[in-house]
Amino acid sequence: MASISVVCLMSVVVGVFAGISVRALAQFGIGPMFTVLGWAWLSLVGLGVVLQAWLMRDGAFAHLSIGLLLNATVANLVQLGGGLSGNGVWLVIGSLAGQAVATLFYAQGIRRCADRPICSIDRKEMLAALLRNRRFVQFSLPFTVMSLVRERVPVFIVGSFCSAALVGLYSQSWRLTHLPSALTSAALRPVFFHRAATYGLAAQVQAVDQIVRGLLIASSPWIALLAFGGDDLFVIVLGRQWNGAGWFAGMLSVPAAFFMTTNWMDRLLDVIGRQDLNLKLEAVAGISSVGGLCLVLAAGHSLAEAIAMQATMLTLSYLAFLAVCYQAAGWPRLGLAAAISAASILGAIIYLTLSVLGSFLDRIQLLGMGATAAGLMTATVLWKARRAI
Repeated sequence: MASISVVCLMSVVVGVFAGISVRALAQFGIGPMFTVLGWAWLSLVGLGVVLQAWLMRDGAFAHLSIGLLLNATVANLVQLGGGLSGNGVWLVIGSLAGQAVATLFYAQGIRRCADRPICSIDRKEMLAALLRNRRFVQFSLPFTVMSLVRERVPVFIVGSFCSAALVGLYSQSWRLTHLPSALTSAALRPVFFHRAATYGLAAQVQAVDQIVRGLLIASSPWIALLAFGGDDLFVIVLGRQWNGAGWFAGMLSVPAAFFMTTNWMDRLLDVIGRQDLNLKLEAVAGISSVGGLCLVLAAGHSLAEAIAMQATMLTLSYLAFLAVCYQAAGWPRLGLAAAISAASILGAIIYLTLSVLGSFLDRIQLLGMGATAAGLMTATVLWKARRAI
């Protein structure tokens, strides 16, 4: 209860600060509605983290994973549905809706626990909770801010240099390519955090190698398919108004695949108290990718060139994260190198095969066959990799 009280207190403080800063935020194009929605989302995130911690303490990993999946699913459905209106506010509303559903689901799960938290407010306990978890305030809070910079700021930058239509194409491409990473985070993060905290990091190397290899190999057919005919796929699935988004998605799919293998590993570094590494690496990823995107657009180049720069910086950052995480955990990196090599070779073979078959087969039929084969390959690889969880 002390932790919940701290979250409520900080929510009030942030709300007051946001209210005072409304005029200043308006100068950056952030209106009152976005400010209120952002504050509500941040408050729910804080409350949700506390509820997740209690469920993890109780060993309710299935409930945790379902809640995270609900968050990602509801957010994406609302954002995709609202995106048809062309109003960017639905991106924020979707995030808020997903977090609200997940938080309510966590609260319902705690109500069913035999060992429920005691509803009492003790100022000494609140202060002790703050002191005991000061490293999360010191490192994890800035880490969250930097992750938001990496994900959200590019939309505003693209909007400053490009038309609203291109902003929509970019946002949709980012959202769809990063949807799998939200699902893997929901499934893997609580499980591996508990296992690493219970049995130590050294015992997790084989499982992590299997998961990383499975995720990278499962991603490679889709990267090849998007590189070969991403625009056609987007037109077939979403309609002609999204023509052009497939080219952006093809470039973003490479860093998205590596992000899918890293966005749950930050909890492994939490176990050994290296939140500082999470913050440093996230800062590098955010500053380099956002800075590269902005510089290329400011130099007068096209959005495609800017996204290529952003994708390159993100890919290098995620590769650095994997290398640093393996080093900090004391794991050999031979399995990681083998997984990256195997996924790269497989993707190249699939792309070349599609290119050859495309010379004498109907393109739409070829894409359908490719998507079916990629789906079967992904399902097979992930089915085998599930044993490591």
